[in-house]
Amino acid sequence: MKRRLLKVAITTALAVACSVPAFANPFSDVPAKHWAYDAVNKLAKAGIIDGFNDGTFRGDKTISRYEIAQIVYKAMNKTTMNADQKALVEKLAREYAAELNDMGVKVEGIQSQLNDMVKFNGDARLRFYNADNTGVGTGNNVEEYRLRLGATAKVNDDLTLYGRISSGNQSISNNTTSAAVEAAVAKTHIWGMDTTIGRQDFALGQGLLAGSGSAYLNGVSVKRGNLMLFAGKEADSSTTMAKSMGGEYTLKIGAPVTLDYLTLGSNHYYAASTGFNLLGSKVTGEFAKNSTTKAKGYRVKAGLGNSGLSVAYNDIEAGALPYDTTLNWKASNVGTGIMQDFYTTGGHVKGMEYEYNKDIAKNTNLNVVYQSIKDGAKNVKATVNVKF
Repeated sequence: MKRRLLKVAITTALAVACSVPAFANPFSDVPAKHWAYDAVNKLAKAGIIDGFNDGTFRGDKTISRYEIAQIVYKAMNKTTMNADQKALVEKLAREYAAELNDMGVKVEGIQSQLNDMVKFNGDARLRFYNADNTGVGTGNNVEEYRLRLGATAKVNDDLTLYGRISSGNQSISNNTTSAAVEAAVAKTHIWGMDTTIGRQDFALGQGLLAGSGSAYLNGVSVKRGNLMLFAGKEADSSTTMAKSMGGEYTLKIGAPVTLDYLTLGSNHYYAASTGFNLLGSKVTGEFAKNSTTKAKGYRVKAGLGNSGLSVAYNDIEAGALPYDTTLNWKASNVGTGIMQDFYTTGGHVKGMEYEYNKDIAKNTNLNVVYQSIKDGAKNVKATVNVKF
């Protein structure tokens, strides 16, 4: 009889408990007599705390990064709290300090997972130029755009993959070029060196021999400290590829000096560059020589404080630089008309170059270049580039 009464009592208690409306406690797993219950409900009614997707608040249990972001951390970063609400949030934070400290480890773990995800980036460029040198390339007025999209995927701590596709330079009035793979590389560590394998951006010094985003190496490059070595194949002309190898080393002799060597096909190039601050302005210089043809060239450039303005002087003999008459290496960077006179193998060119380069908004850059080549062309180029 007593057992039967006990079963009835338990069943009745459970039935009563289950009959309580769910909305009576929006955070049902906080004990009703716990001081946090009232604090949480006050903050919930004020919109400071939202709870979880299931409408609960697990204040007396270990919480995950997502939970801390939704509850304590989210509440602590509210800017619309009054003094009483802020005091309640601070009290909750003190109460669950141990759980929050534990989250330090978990946050790092989740952040690591986020870092391992595929990340996308890219840029969109709109460019106009007018070139006097109508006999070479397209010349005259040209309006064009370029769109690039890259993706980085971390496979593990020692291997990262990167790829980028590009629309190439597209004429606004005549879109004829299809998208192409511009870069496809694997980055890893071999014998303590940062190693990049595949089709990759190729840059040396300040850009006379190879400029970032304008030359591409199909091979392998390794870097350790101030030394970089590379080998593979590179475009020797607009239609042929040639073996390429070389290296770069930077040392400091008062100012940093970068030394470069490049073999491309049957030609051997050397370059040296440096840069330093003078009266609040950046001054740079680079000298290059083709030891095969004995041709040489140099460029000196000075910025005007932080204005974004700079002035440069170029003196480049025919054959001094590794560009063919179609401006193959520099084509993706400067176009087929503008600046070609400074890099073409067709003759000895020299003259002034004036530039304005400034970020005009977040991730948005404006670049304007004007060239005045002695006994030659006067060219102008304006570029707006947006990164995303």
